[in-house]
Amino acid sequence: MSFFEKLKEGLGQSSERLSGVAEKIVDKSIEIGSEGLEITKEVMANLNEKTSEITALARLKYDIVMLTRRLDSEYRKLGKIALDMHQVDDFDPENEVFQNQLKAISELDNDIRKKQTEYEELRKAQSENYVVTQLGEDLAAADATIEKVVISEKSNVVDKLIKEILLPKEALISAIKRTGEMIIPDGNTRLKAGDEVVIIGKKEDVEKIVKRFTA
Repeated sequence: MSFFEKLKEGLGQSSERLSGVAEKIVDKSIEIGSEGLEITKEVMANLNEKTSEITALARLKYDIVMLTRRLDSEYRKLGKIALDMHQVDDFDPENEVFQNQLKAISELDNDIRKKQTEYEELRKAQSENYVVTQLGEDLAAADATIEKVVISEKSNVVDKLIKEILLPKEALISAIKRTGEMIIPDGNTRLKAGDEVVIIGKKEDVEKIVKRFTA
């Protein structure tokens, strides 16, 4: 069974929308038309959106961890203030230092709650838009991957037509982003330095193309 047959078989268990996207990218790899252009634009948009969401989630998680550490530190300070007052038999909950410390703790606690709410809302939104995640899982199941790479000025593919380049047979260039424009390539598409190229296919073949394009 070829890679693309395995890929299609894996995609068969996905949502109808995901299967439609993946099959059209595979089956119309060279002869893809205007419909394919819109499909690949959607995939690229989802990939970019997913990357942004993951970055935002990671940042929020980091903020929550750091704020929680600060909160623990502020609680220790509060305990020391209370202990110092107790040791001199002068504990007063209305003490200004004590009250300021309570205020600092309250503000930090509110900040953590806000961050946690943002995190949960973003995570929920991300889980509801699972197309890219599912695509990644299906590709992995078929021993495949999808990569985006920028063509280096030093690569020997610069200024060549795709049909002039000997590429591994179980990988394909599904889209090219050039100066903000999305291009669905065919054999007569000429590659340029700086092109952002999306490659889908068997993992080892995709890696060969990535290495050649960035050489």
